[in-house]
Amino acid sequence: MTHTDSTARSWIDKEFRSNVLPGRQALAKALQEVCRHLSPAKSTRNRITQAKAAEHLRCSESALSRALSGESLPGLALVESFYKQACADAGSEDAVGVSLEELRALHSEARAEKCHNCVVLEAKIDDLAQQLRERESECSALRQAVAELNILRREAAEQKAVVAKLKATRAGLQARLATRVSSAPLPVPRRKGDRQRRQKDMAAARLLAHQAGELDRDRGPEAALTLVRQTTEALSPPEMATLLLLLRQQQDDRLADNVIHIYGRDQSHRDVLHATLALHEHGATEDAGAMLRAALT
Repeated sequence: MTHTDSTARSWIDKEFRSNVLPGRQALAKALQEVCRHLSPAKSTRNRITQAKAAEHLRCSESALSRALSGESLPGLALVESFYKQACADAGSEDAVGVSLEELRALHSEARAEKCHNCVVLEAKIDDLAQQLRERESECSALRQAVAELNILRREAAEQKAVVAKLKATRAGLQARLATRVSSAPLPVPRRKGDRQRRQKDMAAARLLAHQAGELDRDRGPEAALTLVRQTTEALSPPEMATLLLLLRQQQDDRLADNVIHIYGRDQSHRDVLHATLALHEHGATEDAGAMLRAALT
């Protein structure tokens, strides 16, 4: 064979890559042998090119190249078509050197080998899918944690606002107490009609009752009681009595009961007696008795 003929036939002898499985290599070698017997019209057997051979076999040149290199597994129909064309060009099946049954067997083995490889790939895919599901679960848990953290941050901000409001209220009451002390009326005998004192008592108590009632309804009893505890020192016994009367009027009975218990327990007996006296004067005898009992326990 001349150098030109050898070059023309070099497209048949493909080198196999390392990832080509043995079954495909065996089939590809058999197809290479089949293609050596192709002889299109007006072409000598030794001068046929890969492009001419592909046209003669009625397939694309890339499909022919991949089949001969084992890079792809051709369909059985295409393998049989290659064989029949080679037999026709060679003049007989014996001249080809490979039987159709041998080609079919090689194709079946290569296909089974492919299926085994697919099983391995499917196992890898399943493993990756499981890892993906685990990551998605972790992401879902993180999203839930972030949502809960945002809720806690909002609640913390709201609590800070409540605390700031309580501090402002306490400061205001303490300022009014200081003003009341500095401008207290002359120490004359207390009269039931002392309008100056009663007006101050009523204003401070009304403000506190309104704010405490709002906190009790919006934030719960703890927030309301916190406000009362922080302002107790700034309230006189008559103001405390007025506060309780206003809480009863607002139907904040639970808050009023808690205030009675806290005031009776924490304040001096002198302040408790003055507060209970003021309650008696307004007809709140049950609250007066409850405050005394709290002071004695």
